[in-house]
Amino acid sequence: MLKSVDRMGNLVDNVMDFARGRLGGGITLQLSNEPLQPALEQVVGELRSVWTEREIVTHFALERTLSVDHKRIAQLFSNLLGNALTHGSADRPVLVIAATSDTGLELSVSNGGKPIPDSALEKLFQPFSRHHGQERTEGLGLGLYIASRIAEAHGGRIDVVSTPQETRFTLRIPMALLPE
Repeated sequence: MLKSVDRMGNLVDNVMDFARGRLGGGITLQLSNEPLQPALEQVVGELRSVWTEREIVTHFALERTLSVDHKRIAQLFSNLLGNALTHGSADRPVLVIAATSDTGLELSVSNGGKPIPDSALEKLFQPFSRHHGQERTEGLGLGLYIASRIAEAHGGRIDVVSTPQETRFTLRIPMALLPE
């Protein structure tokens, strides 16, 4: 029941963000200089409570204060982590690494399992895009699209690498491009 409620809430949020983007409003940001780690830890805690059978390993090294929208970064992170838990191999942990440096913020989510086919990688961040042939087809295919729009609103991007060893999504927000 918790998984269903969580999924339904995410669907509503994603549809609203998609509609705002299509109507020209785009992703709005409410920037804060507060530490980001508590927002990331909250997302991990929420998903651990829903995915009790899965292991999530975190490494946070957020030494620098960033001017970012914590709610939006948490939304982006929740989409990436939720996808890793949904589509990753159940017998391998999901690894989360978040670090700041002089160059900016880097947040990655990695999981084991079958790699994403090249044909799907090309469309991964497009709205309503879902990899056909997945065991589970829940969702609308908006999560990665919304996540990429949040990254762009912060002057950043999301990269993906998918090999037989791991699939890794990495958010990068350059320090020079962080909104003030």
